[in-house]
Amino acid sequence: MTVGSLLLSVDLEDVRDWVKDGSRYREGVPENTRNYLHHFKRWGVRATFFVVGEVARRYPSLIGEIVEAGHELACHGDVHLQLDKLTPQEFRTDMQRNLAALENAGGKGIAGFRAPTFSLTARTAWAHGVLADLGFSYSSSVLPAANPLYGWPEFGRGARKMAGGLWELPVTLHGIPGLPVPIAGGVYFRVLPFFLTQWAIGKSIANGQPVVTYFHPYDIDTKQERFMHPDLGNKKHLNMLMYIGRAKVLKRLDSLHRSFPFQAYGEYVNHLQAVS
Repeated sequence: MTVGSLLLSVDLEDVRDWVKDGSRYREGVPENTRNYLHHFKRWGVRATFFVVGEVARRYPSLIGEIVEAGHELACHGDVHLQLDKLTPQEFRTDMQRNLAALENAGGKGIAGFRAPTFSLTARTAWAHGVLADLGFSYSSSVLPAANPLYGWPEFGRGARKMAGGLWELPVTLHGIPGLPVPIAGGVYFRVLPFFLTQWAIGKSIANGQPVVTYFHPYDIDTKQERFMHPDLGNKKHLNMLMYIGRAKVLKRLDSLHRSFPFQAYGEYVNHLQAVS
């Protein structure tokens, strides 16, 4: 099993759900998800799809296509609520609903979770215990740096075993001083110079470390209408970044695939459990 690899994932959510009158905008999740699936098949790789429960209920046949293609399903919250908006009991209920939605759509053996907006921080670390109690084996929910939204700078940059034996796989950050941002995730992957991304990924993999990634349906949606995205404080300059570089994502991933191994999260966690 490859240790140093790019852990490929898609956060399967519908951004329209958090936009005012979002249903009037074009439906993009099915088309963009199938675009990812097409390329993953062409490259011969498995990915992890962190799926919002509401999306699984809305598109059960799409979830079935993901399963049929051999990819891993994991949870991303039932309605994409950040952890600091939930009590531990509310989070437990949310996860049970998320699991049920994925299982009803054909998911089996679901072991992973990603907190919406990487909202697992020191203040919501209780979530690890809830996840372990529900039978999850891993989470990828921590951004281990200061961030305008959510971050846990003290967590550290490597995978750690948490409460109940649950593994936490934090987002992989650039190693350049003064640039503690994700190497291969969403807007950072689209906006930062690609040579810098390639260098950082190569450095991590050469050191035997995985590169934790995250992408969304909208990251490759070049047809999406212009609207203010959520969690940006209505800041136009930040919203502008949400639309930059979308046509580059799959081309950049294709280039990375030619140089580095790709892996689903569950496969890497199985390796961690075997050697720990």
